[in-house]
Amino acid sequence: MKTPLKIAIIRLSSLGDIIHSASVLPLLLESLKATYEVTLHWYVDSIFGEILEDSPCIDKLIALPLKRAIASKDFQCLRSIYRTLKQESYDVALDLQGLLKSALVSKLLRTNKIVGFQQTKESLATLFYNQKIPISYEEHILLRNATLALGAFRINPPSLESLKNPQCFLGFQNTPLPFELPQGKKILCVLETSKPNKTYPLESFVALASLLNTKGWIPLFLSRFRLEIPNPKNAQFQSINNLTLNRVKTLVAQMDLVIGGDTGITHLAWALHRPSITLFGATPPQRFNLHTPHNLYLSANPKANYQKDDFSIREILPNSLYELVCELLVNQDSKEAL
Repeated sequence: MKTPLKIAIIRLSSLGDIIHSASVLPLLLESLKATYEVTLHWYVDSIFGEILEDSPCIDKLIALPLKRAIASKDFQCLRSIYRTLKQESYDVALDLQGLLKSALVSKLLRTNKIVGFQQTKESLATLFYNQKIPISYEEHILLRNATLALGAFRINPPSLESLKNPQCFLGFQNTPLPFELPQGKKILCVLETSKPNKTYPLESFVALASLLNTKGWIPLFLSRFRLEIPNPKNAQFQSINNLTLNRVKTLVAQMDLVIGGDTGITHLAWALHRPSITLFGATPPQRFNLHTPHNLYLSANPKANYQKDDFSIREILPNSLYELVCELLVNQDSKEAL
């Protein structure tokens, strides 16, 4: 008879990091299923909760309005969050975030074992862990997450190449989109990231659109809110904005290619097994790239190390990006023809 095992995973934010962390779930569950009857709960900030809704790996998703409550100093909401954290008890809690706030959330849960990273961005977080997993902060993010999640149960992680090709771990409701998709190749350009130095210039995206137009392709330009996009040469593109995360998942799942900076929606394409090109500037590609035969990347600074004044992503030429787009889509057509 299998032993019941109830696991809490704490990864509150951000979008891309949640996707990276969730990718280890199929491997974790597969590794434990011979011995344990696993129940898995995930604690996430409510801003990002929708990305994990319908995941086939998560038994219960607990979305906490933590960021909003702290920003607005809503103490009644914080008390409600505290009560929520006390409702469940766990055999083990895995802090895959490694920040003070995620460690505090872990500590407030009813569990006797909290597992976290030995080396974290905020070292105070380690004071709350019963077990600290040693792995360098500079290691690839997928390897760090797998080393912690599997190491908590004394299981060695597989190779990084294996981690870059996970089984399905996200789900979505196929919600109708409020617009028509263009004919031909469906190419999504993600215009925004969390930081200016990770964001590819609008002018360069428009120049790329002009090149794509020569193939008869009209790209979609995705932004959170409506943007004023300079377009002196009248390139053809379709602007879309103000989508829920579930609609973003629905959209990405239908794309032939997703292009953007090192950001959550670009990583979502990888998670949904859609082709992508990730553009790196200030963030080190050796730590965050999700390279597979159909998930490629371009880096303007291979020695990047998070410098705030590193805007090298602007140096990636639209022509170089266009050549990679054509290579990827031509290879895609060749495989479909076989």
